[in-house]
Amino acid sequence: MPMKRILVVSQRNSCRSQMAEGWLGYYGKGASEVASAGVAPTELDLYAANAMSDAIIDISSYKSKGIAQVAEQEFDYVIVLCTEIQPLLPIFKGNPRVYEYPFPDVVAMDLPEDAKIKAYAELRDELENFCFDFIHQKIKALI
Repeated sequence: MPMKRILVVSQRNSCRSQMAEGWLGYYGKGASEVASAGVAPTELDLYAANAMSDAIIDISSYKSKGIAQVAEQEFDYVIVLCTEIQPLLPIFKGNPRVYEYPFPDVVAMDLPEDAKIKAYAELRDELENFCFDFIHQKIKALI
């Protein structure tokens, strides 16, 4: 079975898409190759990295990438995690299936420290459920 290529896109490629890349890579191991990018990339959000490490997924070495860095690659699936960027996306090679699944932008929320940690943990868990389902519905079925 050929490896399926998945691209996850968000605004900054600092949190949501990086977390999803970690989960998709974990659940799709051996059946998928996963990349992520943003339309306005920044740096990896350390709250996102810490939330993922609490779930034993290490994304601390992930680097934010711009959409232009992956636009020439072919993907089977493109997952867009925020609605406002869909019009900014290029036409991808290979005619991938594009799915839009908006998740909250916890980076943009002005929260006190304890609420922020909780919001990142909730996002991590929501993304895990989504990625688990995506992999097992689209890439490799559960037995």
